[in-house]
Amino acid sequence: MTKRIYDYGLEELKACGNLSHLAFLLGVEPKFLSRQIYKTDDQLKYHSFEIAKKNGTKRTINAPNKNLKFIQSRLSRLLYQCYFDIHGKPDFPARATSHGFQKNRDLSIYTNAVRHIGRKYVLNADIENFFPTFNFGRVRCYFIKNKHFTLSETVATVIAQTACFQNALPQGAPSSPIISEFITQALDYKLQSLAKKYRCTYSRYADDITFSTNLSEFPSHIGFLSPDTENWSVGKSFEKSVLSSGFKLNATKIRMQQQNQRQATTNLTVNRKVNIGSYYYKGVRFAAYSMMKNGKAIATGKLSLTAKELNSHQIWGMLCHVHDIKGRGLHHTALRNYTNAHPAPHYLRLIKDFFHYHRIHTSAKPIVICEGKTDYIYLKEAIRWNVANQRIGKLLVKSGKLSDLKNTKGDHWLVDFVNHSDMAGDLLDLAGGGGDLPKFMTYHLDRFDKLHSDAPPKPVIIIVDNDSQSDGMWSTIKRITGSKAAVDGTKPYYHVGKNLYVVPIPAGGAKDFYIEKLFPDHWLKEKLGGKSLKIIQKKGEKLTADHYGKTDFANKVIKANRGKVDCSAFLPLLLTLCDIIESK
Repeated sequence: MTKRIYDYGLEELKACGNLSHLAFLLGVEPKFLSRQIYKTDDQLKYHSFEIAKKNGTKRTINAPNKNLKFIQSRLSRLLYQCYFDIHGKPDFPARATSHGFQKNRDLSIYTNAVRHIGRKYVLNADIENFFPTFNFGRVRCYFIKNKHFTLSETVATVIAQTACFQNALPQGAPSSPIISEFITQALDYKLQSLAKKYRCTYSRYADDITFSTNLSEFPSHIGFLSPDTENWSVGKSFEKSVLSSGFKLNATKIRMQQQNQRQATTNLTVNRKVNIGSYYYKGVRFAAYSMMKNGKAIATGKLSLTAKELNSHQIWGMLCHVHDIKGRGLHHTALRNYTNAHPAPHYLRLIKDFFHYHRIHTSAKPIVICEGKTDYIYLKEAIRWNVANQRIGKLLVKSGKLSDLKNTKGDHWLVDFVNHSDMAGDLLDLAGGGGDLPKFMTYHLDRFDKLHSDAPPKPVIIIVDNDSQSDGMWSTIKRITGSKAAVDGTKPYYHVGKNLYVVPIPAGGAKDFYIEKLFPDHWLKEKLGGKSLKIIQKKGEKLTADHYGKTDFANKVIKANRGKVDCSAFLPLLLTLCDIIESK
């Protein structure tokens, strides 16, 4: 079964009889909930501001205060679990009618667009003032009368009072999307029936409605070309269905796209396949290159953005969107698997370069890169153990206090640990294992002088095991540096060039020394459920029933025994990190 979104769902919500019962499901005290929705002044509940829309008009955003946002977030998760309890996960996501505001249901703007590929006609329409359409009475009445909920009037009232502001669902509240999705289902049923009657395909993404068909003529009951204005208008049946469901269409946003034109829905082209529009990709590409070269980027008209100057995070978000959509048509493969005969697509090469710029080159902290995911757990535990050392407390930890490191949440570090995500592995060979790290070193040094930086880039420090698997690393360092002396892991660290350093695990003259050997031997012999630790695993080798691996060792032995595992042997390694940071 799919992982639950929330601990409670439809059954528990329907059993609620009053505010106290609902507060329990939301994980808050009844007095806290009551105070936020009944005794807090409206001016203190929300911070209102305006943002510019693409057409030049303003959109009002009402952002809840910290306490109310917490309650609404819990309510949102509870209602999302109810939604999943009612509808489950669709067997065929592309056949769903509503694709917006979904969690754990494999629905997105992509699945919305898939329904309309290769059609003769694609008609788009927008619901006017979407969130303000859902007033207090409508929200309350829905939860009382809907057959799936039939909540008590008291509980429905509390939900509506929690979710609404100035008699409407506020745009900016965490609970607004899922509530709007529940109430808009009545519209989906009517429009799906209309589409079926006139042999069309229907889908909706939030307030964006799409009909498409391959009929020789588009059904006039859904949309027609006005002979007077030569613009497309909404057909009577379409308009009647929308109005009877309590909505109104924006007459200025009725768009018909025929097969000899660029056809799009939710800003994705659908003529032959779902794709990013070339005009949009050109704008993103221009912004990315400008940011990497000059440290700033101006949004072109191709991006249809009201904000002119972009930051690195915005461009990264756009590139991730491009990667998500374009990557769906390809078999998942890392960049390293492409060859000169079969080169990687341009968007993959671009996102690789920008990922390096955004995540590595412009980091505000020194970057630490390890061979495996478990190494970061070891390092953090070692820093906690040795934080009393003056240099470690000053250079590696924000507060320098052990008490502040007991909380597992928050950013406590003055160094940045690179997560071994799929993205990092596919693009920069940082998914784990030391075999690919030499490729990253070569790439990093090659890119260094091509990238803009407002300040000298922070050190990039690679930590590797001191064993035979690192021979490729030593030979690469020797080739890059031109060192005549031996490069064999015996030095505390190697300055490879620019801001790049490689730190071997201090072996003390021992051979085949890996990071786990810095722990006292008895921890390496610790049993888990009668199983013994197997540290060395060959590629593709599976653990037997008698062994557990490094992931369990890191989490269930080292991390689980925080404060008990002696990490004194890590001190020379941590002081080497301090030496590098101080040298810059």
